[in-house]
Amino acid sequence: MEITWLGHASVCINSRDVLLVTDPYDSSEGIFMSPSKADIVISSNSDPKHSNTSAISGTPRIIKGPGEYEVSHFYITGTGTAGTDDEQIGTPINTIYTIRVEGLVISHLGALNKKLPAAQMDTLRQTQILITPISGEGSLNKSDLQEVVSAIQPRILIPVQHGSSGPEGLQQPQEVLTDLGFTEIPDPAPRLNVTETNLPAELQIQMLRR
Repeated sequence: MEITWLGHASVCINSRDVLLVTDPYDSSEGIFMSPSKADIVISSNSDPKHSNTSAISGTPRIIKGPGEYEVSHFYITGTGTAGTDDEQIGTPINTIYTIRVEGLVISHLGALNKKLPAAQMDTLRQTQILITPISGEGSLNKSDLQEVVSAIQPRILIPVQHGSSGPEGLQQPQEVLTDLGFTEIPDPAPRLNVTETNLPAELQIQMLRR
């Protein structure tokens, strides 16, 4: 299985030539999303930075919101959480997606920026690969992100939505990850190739570049 970063909070998961894209974004937000093709598109909320499905060509299955979905050999569970600010009327719900494919469990936090209740945290404990925004609106603060990572204990952490490729104002990933206590931050790679048998024994940061 191959994971690539498309910019902002969007990644592409390629499993046996079936493509799943998360959170396609509107290029008018200051970052350009290259034209992409997918078989499955998942959107964590209705914000244009997470829901621009028109950026995806072809006729993908589009998934928006909580529920259980089976598409090809992907098994997807969406768990609803508070939106980017649940004190504001009309704020969209956020959906955390857990994706089971090729014996791996991948979770994408979407635009989560509220501390998760214990019951929702428990639903993520089987996560082996955690994809999370680390900067800007729609990301957890550092202490809450530390709590999520400590509770879930994923094998691989993929930071997205940061200043190395995005709108002005987002923090650089090295700054955020250093503040989180990570001392060894690898150089970004163009893709992550991972299987059930080559997962690292302990938590590993995987930086991706566009």
